[in-house]
Order: sequence, then C-alpha cells, then structure tokens
Amino acid sequence: MGHGVGIDLGTTFTGAAIIGPTGSGPIATTMVSLGRAGVVEPSAVFATVDGTLLTGDAAVDAARNEPHRLARGFKRRLGDPTPLVVGGAPYSPAALLAAQLKSVMARVTATIGAVPESVVLTCPAVWGPYRREHFDEVPRLAGLPGAVLVTEPEAAATHYAAERRLGVGELVAVYDLGGGTFDTTILRAREDGMEIVGTPEGIERLGGMDFDEALFAHVDAAVGGGLTESDPADPAMAGVLAATRAACVRAKEELSIEPDVTVRVPLLSGHREVVVTRLAFNEMIRPSVDLTVEALYRTISSAGLTPRDLAAVLLAGGSSRIPLVDQVVSAAFGRPVRTGLHPKFTVALGAAAIASRRVAPTPVRVPSPSARPKVSRRKFLIPVAAVAAAAVVGGGIAFLTGGGSETVAAQADAVIGASSGSPTVAGTINGVGRRPRGVAVSGSKVYVPSSVSNTVSVIDRSTRKVIRAIPMTAPPQYVVVSGDKAFVTLLSPGNAVAVVDTAKDEVVSTVPAGKGLFVPDTTPDGKRLLIPDQEAAQILELETDGTVATPFAKAPAGSRGLVVDHNKVYVVSVELNQVTILDLDSHRVLGSVRVGKSSLALAVSPDGKTIYTANFDDNTVSVVDTESQKVTDTIDVGERPMAVAVAPDGKHAYVANNGSGTVSVIDVGSNQVTATVPVGREPWSLAVSPDGKEAYVTNTLSDSVTILSTGA
Repeated sequence: MGHGVGIDLGTTFTGAAIIGPTGSGPIATTMVSLGRAGVVEPSAVFATVDGTLLTGDAAVDAARNEPHRLARGFKRRLGDPTPLVVGGAPYSPAALLAAQLKSVMARVTATIGAVPESVVLTCPAVWGPYRREHFDEVPRLAGLPGAVLVTEPEAAATHYAAERRLGVGELVAVYDLGGGTFDTTILRAREDGMEIVGTPEGIERLGGMDFDEALFAHVDAAVGGGLTESDPADPAMAGVLAATRAACVRAKEELSIEPDVTVRVPLLSGHREVVVTRLAFNEMIRPSVDLTVEALYRTISSAGLTPRDLAAVLLAGGSSRIPLVDQVVSAAFGRPVRTGLHPKFTVALGAAAIASRRVAPTPVRVPSPSARPKVSRRKFLIPVAAVAAAAVVGGGIAFLTGGGSETVAAQADAVIGASSGSPTVAGTINGVGRRPRGVAVSGSKVYVPSSVSNTVSVIDRSTRKVIRAIPMTAPPQYVVVSGDKAFVTLLSPGNAVAVVDTAKDEVVSTVPAGKGLFVPDTTPDGKRLLIPDQEAAQILELETDGTVATPFAKAPAGSRGLVVDHNKVYVVSVELNQVTILDLDSHRVLGSVRVGKSSLALAVSPDGKTIYTANFDDNTVSVVDTESQKVTDTIDVGERPMAVAVAPDGKHAYVANNGSGTVSVIDVGSNQVTATVPVGREPWSLAVSPDGKEAYVTNTLSDSVTILSTGA
C-alpha cells in the first residue's frame, strides 16, 4: 500500500497528515511535522526581492525586518478579483495558497520518501461553486491536478467516526471554529462515508484572527491608544505592533488554561504590562460565540431535526479549544460535546483517512507454515522503589529528591508512612503570592512559584507559614528540588532557569534557556536537569552545577513536562495526547503511548512499572504499563484534571481537578476513586512530601496552598 495525504490549508495554520505503512510495516496515520515549534505551520507567505515565495516559519522569520512583504489570512480573499500586493508585486489568493501547498507537499514527500498516491484537500462547507472553482486552481498551480476536494466538516466527522466508532445512521453536528472562518454542518454516518444533511451554515469572517484583534484592541485601550495612534510606517513602531500582536495571540492560547495572562507591550516610550483575565476575554468574544450557536441552530432546523436527534456535537478547529466554546455549546444544545484527537489536527487527519480509500492496497505476503515470526524481547529495567521515585510533571507538579541542606541519601532513610485513601484538609496557607503555579516539597520546606508576584514562596512545613519570598527576574512557573538546589523555570521575557540555594533560599544564578519552558526534572544522580521547551519542540539539558543549557533531544509538539525515572525519560504532550519514552543515555526514542485528550501531566509509580496521565479534556486519568507501553485502564476523575502525583508507598494517586476545585484519590490496586476532596479555586499543581504524610496543592485563583493529610 502506498501513502495517502490529507492537507488542511487553514486561514491561520496549515496541517498535513499521512496514512500508510510505517518503517516497521503496519499502517498508521500521523501528522507531518511542518512547523519548527510544532506540527502545524503558519499560513503565511513572504515575497523576497527576487520574487521567491517563502512559506510557514521561514516566511514569518523573514518578515521581522520587512513586514510589508508578508501575507497572512489570504484564504479569506479567495475569489476576490482584486490581487493582493505583497512586497510590491500583485498575487492572487490562489497563487499564495498554491505556494503554501507546494511547500507542504515537498515536506510530505521528504518525510515518506516518495510521492503520495492520493492527496485530499479540504475547504469550508459554506463555499459555493464560485469559491470552489477558484480553490480548484490551487492544486493545479501547485502541480497537483489530481488532488480531491472535500469539505472540512466531512473530514472532521470522518476522523471522529474512526475514533468513536460512530454507528451507521447516527447524526453528528460539526462545529468548526478555525482561525478565519466558522462552519457548521450536520452529517449522517453511512457505510461508505459521511452524508451532509440539511444546509451547512457559516460565518465568513469569524475565527481566531478576530479574537486576536479583539484582544489587541483591549490591550491598546489599556495603554491609552498608544498602538493604533502611532505611525505604522515608522520601522520601529512596526516592530512594536508586530510584537504586541504576537503577544496577543500567545495570550489568547494561554487563556485556554491560565486564569489570567500578562501581555507585555514594548512601546517606544517604555514597556507596559496589561493583565487580561479569562473572564474579560470571554466577555470580548461572547457575542461572536453566540452568533455561532445561532448558526448551528439554523443548520439543525434546515435538516428538519432537533438537537435531541444528534449523537454529539463535534468541535473542530483550533479556536474551539477556548473553554467558553465548550461551555456555551454544551448549555445551548444539551448534547455530548466532543473534541477530536486535537482540534487543530482533526480536519487533516480525517482528510488523510479519506485519501487512504483511494490508495491501492499492497498484496499480502502469506508466510510459509515453517516460517517463525521474530519476537522482540527487549527487557525493561525496573528501578527499585525509593522515596524520590514518584515524579510528576505537566500541570505544574514537580517532585523532588532533596531540600535545604538535606541530602538525597538522608531522605532515602526517611520512614515512609502508609498513604490514605481518604485524606482530609489539614490547613490552608495564604500569602504565597498571586497566581501560584508549581510546587515542590523537600524534607522541611515547600517551594511555590507565583507567576504574577514574580516570587517563589518558601513554606516551613513544621509551622505551615511562609518564611521567605524569593524575588525572581521574570514570572516563575514550575520548580523541582534536588539536593541543596531548587530549579525554577521562568516565563518570557526571562526564558531562563533560576537556580536557588535552598540552604540560604537565594538565587545563585540564572541560566538562559529556550522559549517556552515547562515542568523539568533531574536525573537520578542529581547531576543533570532536563527541561521541555514547548515552543522549540525540544528537551534542554543543564548540568546542575553548570551555566549553559544545551539541546538533549527533539521533543513531541506540545510537550508540557517530563519525568526521569532510572534510565528512561517520559515526556507528556498536550497536542499529540501521548507519552513519549526516551533512553536517558542514548537520547533515542524507545516508543510512545497514546493516552487521553489534552494530557497535561504525568506521574510514575515508585516501582517504575506504571505511568498515570491527567487528561484535561477527557476528565480522566490514563493508566499505562511501562513494560508493554500500553494503556491498561482509564479512570474518570473530576473536571479538568491538571496534575497527578503518586504517594511514596505507591498505593494511591492524587489528582488535582482544575475545573471542579477538587482532588480525586485513586486506589492504584483497584484503579477506583476512593475520595474526592474540595480544595481551593482552580487547583494547578500538587506534590506529596517524601515521607508521604502530606500533599500540597496550589490554588491559582485562591492565591493559596491547601495541605492534605495523606498519611493513613
């Protein structure tokens, strides 16, 4: 069998998926890595002086010095007879889309080592014959006259049907909110594919780009109009506008998880900071979201249906990840609201599935009866249980191996108490700064970074009081403690790791590192720190006594954190919904495991045999066997689980549920939830003390830490 490819030429991002035999033989569907820092790439074209067209990340990079040569959002202009002037030359929207498509096909061909047999492109369902006729020109200009066109909702529903095993005759509504357009379509599952029912609806100019503009206008108003009242022809001001718009895009994305973000505006008169809350952002975009609900109602009515006739409402498009969308659609229609593997990828993956039907199968070779299959018998080294073996990442949890002047060896001699299946709240600590994020517990202290206060609070475990607030040069987010040092990841503009002497509780050095640092961990010997850089899609390595961070290995897109356990590195990806396993010494990828949706955190059991992942969009925890590299169970927990930790005795796992303000307790023997404990508002992280007596939960909106008595 050859390869089929599905390509989603989106308004703001472009994605591609391939389906076909992998290097080891079995058929698989995977996203092609197009972007430098992720799977998708920006839908952008840069026209050089000599007329060469650069696309994707290369186009965005080149535009930093010559922004007038960059074109974005040109898909919205398809069919407009007026050409777009880019770098002083006229281009049709179709020509710019073709340049992007040609570049994507070159990447696809290089990835699979051959030209794919079948190519499927997607377009909005609301496009009429005129727009589709112009879109037909795109593959012709790109040298792909045989490409097939399907609607984006058909592709999304095809992928959904494969994931959820949609029954023949069942109806789904596709709610596709992308970067530039909104589409809604009703589809019925048939044995041979999906059938559009009723009349698709859409809103041509409504999507993530418009939400970006709303956020930009809000920020501009907050700085007294210093952005829109400036001269955009001034090269210096053009840079300010570009930087602020980029900051607004990042802020929009971060607000899907963060309760608030700070947008930094580099005005020529001086830098300004604007704090934007999720509530304020929701108010900005609520009228637009209400319009999408009205459009979906009309689509359902056009098919002669009611919401009760739908099996589910399928959310697709990157902008559908905004929490308000899920909330409003759920409340309006009262039907299950589902999200694909990742909204940004759903359309491309579905298009690839459709492409696969047009690929000729490879003849099956039947082995002779005497042929004996080769069986891989690779052995996994399982580490001995130890106090510091339970490691947690992703939602801001960082476990530790030391603290203050205490050594790892001293803590290994500590007595570990039996963990409780029904912990109680032992107290609440206030005064830890605004918006506490990560947490790490040593033998005698607790370290809590607070991103808005730019401090790391130090809590004395015996008195349960904050004894020091360590100032940081940039917003701190996550922390891990090893021996006599704590390592704190700093957000932009710091983009660094602050090294804290835990005996003095003072910053002794700051090491520049990456662009988007998340939860780190140290190696078992305490000599190296590994840090996932989500924006650069790589893992960085820092010697704990060093001053330079160097690349360790490529990381999956959306890597939120990692755990080092014996000779393995486990990395969790929120975009790919998987745990990737690497060898600590060779840096080789040993395998990957698909887990729940939007996996933000993971923890490893003390014996190293089991991984637990907190799946934010699934409200579940996935249980993974590390030897077979397979999911063995899925456990329903609270709303929006964001952090998970395993007790040192290995008998219970604790899950912080960001959406419901609770901690779920899991008995690892039965994989059953034994208790649900209310904590503060939007719990972000939790960590269990090395002796197993207490767990500490950071509550982001309560600006507090809840102490749970976890010892039986």
